[in-house]
Amino acid sequence: MGRSASISIILGILFIFTSCENKSFNKIDKSIFISNEAGIKLRLTPYGDKMIRAQYAIPMDDFFDDDHYEMVTSHNWSGELILEEGKDTYEVSMAGEPSLTLYINKKTLALDYQFDGKSILKENSSFTATEKDLKISFVNDSSEHFTGLGHSYFGRAESIDLKGKSHARNYGSHEQEQAPLIVPFYLSSKGYGIFLNSTFENYFNFGEDKKHEFGINTYGFKGQMDYFFILGPSIKEVLQQYVSLTGKPRLPQKSIFGLQLSDKGHDHNSSTPSDEQWWKNTIKKHKTAGFPLDHVVNDNRWRAGGGKRCESYIEWDKGRYPNPQSYKKWLDDQGLTMTIDFNRCIGQYSEGWKPSFNIPVTDSINFKESAPDLTNADFRKWFWDVFYQKSLDPKLKYPGDGLWIDEFDEMGHAPKDMVLANGRSSAEMRNYWFFLIAKALVQEGWDRQIGEDKRPYVWVRGMTAGAQRYATLWSGDILPNHTDMKLQIRGMQLAGLSGFPFWGHDAGGFYDWDKKTGPDEQLYQQWAMAMGAFSPIWKPHGMGSSRWPLDRSDQSQQVAKKYSDLRYSLMPYTYTYAYQAHETGIPLVRAMILDYGTNEKAWTYDLQYLWGEHMLIAPSSTKDNIVDLWLPEGGWYDFWSEQFYAKETKLSYNTLHNEYPIYIKAGAIIPMTPPAISMTDIKENELTIHVYTGADGEFTLYEDDGTSEKYRTKNENRKTMFTYDNTLKKFAIQPSKGGFEGANSSRIYTLVIHGLANTESVKINGSISNNINFQKIKNIVSINLGEFSVNEKIEVVLF
Repeated sequence: MGRSASISIILGILFIFTSCENKSFNKIDKSIFISNEAGIKLRLTPYGDKMIRAQYAIPMDDFFDDDHYEMVTSHNWSGELILEEGKDTYEVSMAGEPSLTLYINKKTLALDYQFDGKSILKENSSFTATEKDLKISFVNDSSEHFTGLGHSYFGRAESIDLKGKSHARNYGSHEQEQAPLIVPFYLSSKGYGIFLNSTFENYFNFGEDKKHEFGINTYGFKGQMDYFFILGPSIKEVLQQYVSLTGKPRLPQKSIFGLQLSDKGHDHNSSTPSDEQWWKNTIKKHKTAGFPLDHVVNDNRWRAGGGKRCESYIEWDKGRYPNPQSYKKWLDDQGLTMTIDFNRCIGQYSEGWKPSFNIPVTDSINFKESAPDLTNADFRKWFWDVFYQKSLDPKLKYPGDGLWIDEFDEMGHAPKDMVLANGRSSAEMRNYWFFLIAKALVQEGWDRQIGEDKRPYVWVRGMTAGAQRYATLWSGDILPNHTDMKLQIRGMQLAGLSGFPFWGHDAGGFYDWDKKTGPDEQLYQQWAMAMGAFSPIWKPHGMGSSRWPLDRSDQSQQVAKKYSDLRYSLMPYTYTYAYQAHETGIPLVRAMILDYGTNEKAWTYDLQYLWGEHMLIAPSSTKDNIVDLWLPEGGWYDFWSEQFYAKETKLSYNTLHNEYPIYIKAGAIIPMTPPAISMTDIKENELTIHVYTGADGEFTLYEDDGTSEKYRTKNENRKTMFTYDNTLKKFAIQPSKGGFEGANSSRIYTLVIHGLANTESVKINGSISNNINFQKIKNIVSINLGEFSVNEKIEVVLF
């Protein structure tokens, strides 16, 4: 008997049962259970006051256990649903958010989500189930915009607005479908979001053929429709709710936000193969020339067995690195941290590997001898142990501050009907692969054996929803051309809108295999340096021409110096928003829609973005160096020229002298330090605070030790609030709150006020100061305030 015939018989039985009982709803704990005459079951559960989970089950199926997937970090939420029965509908309201009401059609179980009395999402038919397909359809609204959903392969996105097209976010079926960000979560311009809590192959339609629907393909295996409705009502609030549901992004060490450079191109075939001495010489020259560096990225060559991509194994090569302990000490003295890498193909050669780790059927994929089943707990344990035993164990005192996990996205040819070690099908687990990698290396490994003394940094070629609480990703082997640059700008924003604010990419592009080249000098300047400096992770990396500034043209070196100085000077501002990204999920790189989504232009100007809350960045991504950009309402200063735009404006910007468009919002307070060549060289006790007048402003500086997890496990951090009253022309620094080991007790302050004319004098803490040095250049007032305790309140009034 087929599945469809079985369902028909069950439906008839359930119809008799429900008719006799004359009751088709019940409440157990916090959940409301409803069934209809066809036997379809619906479970509604509150997750706080702004999220409702809707689960569907066909007759005779039980609902999945809450922990069937681990993408949701906790199911222990408060909240209460109140049900009232009408003639044809049930009305469900939330006790803590009465403005959100859910109407349920008794016959079809179709849901209508209403906010403030208006329908914002309405199912236009009942949940549908076939042998392979589970689907939910909604009334289509042609004016509605959609975004989020992670990104497809290689981080490429043609628009951050997903409206009008169908999309899928799944593990690839072919080898060269790298780095998918599989986040079945989308945000709507109407102020809600949907998270599809399933790892089966998904699809979403946002208006193609006038349809609004999403579903999963189970390939005949048991799956369930399970989704969360998330109310904002702002897009920013929707994202915050989603992150509270699936987990806070893991904040990397502070050094990870510095410049990262690799030894790519210096392999065994190179005339300058990398080894310990190559790294030392290259780093010394680089820093002597005044260029910063914080993180060393090893590409294969550290590994024993020849250092080749697919012939080496996890262990330090004692020929090229005779004493890893002394090398680590040298790196520490230079203020450098290091990533070590793993290519899937070397698993079979590494100590402790077992053929039983592999998936059941490997014949159809490359490197079939190293094709691990991530659902296998024994493999996951080995995966962490081999890193720990060969380098990461603190007792060894070997290098190793990050893990680069490569090529786990290339098992797409493996059959979907395999049953894996955990008893589930490959069809269900493929999209879960990257979550399990992150879980193995961080939750089951790093957190348990290294603990709070050092933050983990794990980056994988691909990621899954919820894994942001352990790891992050980069976008794979992208092309060095302007087209891919534009696609990456959008992909970076979509990653941030999907819970992955610490997304990375190979700035400048990895390699063009047809042209056999990396980025030319123009792309290196525009992308590897300028845009790279305003990316969450700054990692120029790839084959072909070197990405080290000293190996480029004189002009490229000038650009590298300009933007590296700016990146490091802005670190107090940047690191504050990196922490906010961890704490709230609001990314460091913010699509314009997060703050200006009610303006239609925000949905189209997606080649620009906000860096934190107050800086607008518009990378130059064309050969003619002309940038078309949009300044929203609120008033904006050109960072380079100080020109002020009081009204909403469209501009065509000519990037003279490689001064790519940067604008600062009126009311911004931006703390900066002198440029440095590493995070450890930043002068934390010297702060220049830039205030851009035209609106009131507020900024709370965040600081911690930059290395350990104690900022969250023991609340060891410090926050200092700065405020500016535009009417009174008064700036104030509040006493710092909190502390951490190594924090400075005093600070030398310089205050720079932009856009302020006719200032004659200054009062500091009520006294007129005659010893203040201030200058008026382009309506800029610069005041050397002197040194103060961090526990002291400072008030500056200009008149």
